[in-house]
Amino acid sequence: MAFLVGTWLGLKEARRLGLDPDALVSVVLVTLVSSILGARLLYVIEHIDEFRSDWVSVLALWHGGLTLYGGLAAGTIGGLLSAKRFGLPMWNVADALTPSLALGTAIGRVGCFLNGCCYGRPTHLPWGVVYPPDTFPSLEFGTQPLHPAQLYFAAFGVGLFAIFWAVRKRPDPPGVHFWLFVAVYGLGRVLLDLTRAYEPSAQVFTLGAVSVSESQLMSLALAMFAGLMIHRRSRAPRGPVVAPAIPA
Repeated sequence: MAFLVGTWLGLKEARRLGLDPDALVSVVLVTLVSSILGARLLYVIEHIDEFRSDWVSVLALWHGGLTLYGGLAAGTIGGLLSAKRFGLPMWNVADALTPSLALGTAIGRVGCFLNGCCYGRPTHLPWGVVYPPDTFPSLEFGTQPLHPAQLYFAAFGVGLFAIFWAVRKRPDPPGVHFWLFVAVYGLGRVLLDLTRAYEPSAQVFTLGAVSVSESQLMSLALAMFAGLMIHRRSRAPRGPVVAPAIPA
């Protein structure tokens, strides 16, 4: 659903910017495949002990096991390279797809909530969620109410979509909107991950009562890298808003 909705929005932006919609669809397909492969690869690396006795299960995507940042990194690389390959301006394509990416993270997190993965830590808040028996959250926490961390992430994604959809027509240097999204998402995840439960092996160190996870360190590093890219892309010429060459 995230890719279908994202593709539809991306095509609307492509027409507005005068980009070739057929070429953009090809870029989206490459991004889709790259994202899935990257997300699976990072998950396997992080859980390598689970696969040592059965390497064939690495291909069993239907059993679950995808990591968002692996998909984001591989999808970004695959998308940018394919945009260049199909004759599209890379950073304009990245900006055109940024609202789709933000909304896609929201839709994906709703899927996490329905699947019962990426669940939260125990909470006494009135909206805490108790998961059905025999689900992963119930096996770990029983009937304790848990933060609906996936829905926090989903709401965050919707908010980012609203922001980047509203500013999409600003004639900023190409690539700035994409890297600004990456920076804000990374910083937001550092905070939102405080509500999410992680296995002990994912905890890097503890600051007082707060456990810092690998994901939070990756998010912070990604936000810092995105900040450098924003600075670099801000030096690029500010392109005028492109008049639509294809009827919407």
